[in-house]
Amino acid sequence: MAHFCRRLADLIIAQGSEILADRGLTAPSTALSTIFYLDQNQNTTVASLASALDVSHQMATQRINVLVKLGLVARSSSDADKRAKCVVLTPLGKKEAKQLYPFATEMAQVFEGLEAELDCALTTVIRKAERSLLQRSLKQRLEELSGN
Repeated sequence: MAHFCRRLADLIIAQGSEILADRGLTAPSTALSTIFYLDQNQNTTVASLASALDVSHQMATQRINVLVKLGLVARSSSDADKRAKCVVLTPLGKKEAKQLYPFATEMAQVFEGLEAELDCALTTVIRKAERSLLQRSLKQRLEELSGN
């Protein structure tokens, strides 16, 4: 099952990236939620970004590093805590964010159509499966089968 989930995720990422490139946008399709969060939350830390997006600090840092290289995000020192680094959209990042909102709306409609075609609320099912496995892991389920 994991193999098919990975293949689907890779396909969605590749096709989304192609559409973004066709529209002249440089943001990776895997970082759109990061850009939207930074657009709506000024001077945030990587830790607060990771928490808000429910990803690891490492994953948030990797996304930020890519966006910094693309010139969409900049790091700055926090006024409240000099040890903490804030991340903010650059002017280019703000411009790109404005262009991404209509794209996200269109893609939501595309995914609604896909779900109707499949007669399955795919996003809902995926999130439900994730929550279920967090509550009872595969290991626990296997142990239940064997009576341990």
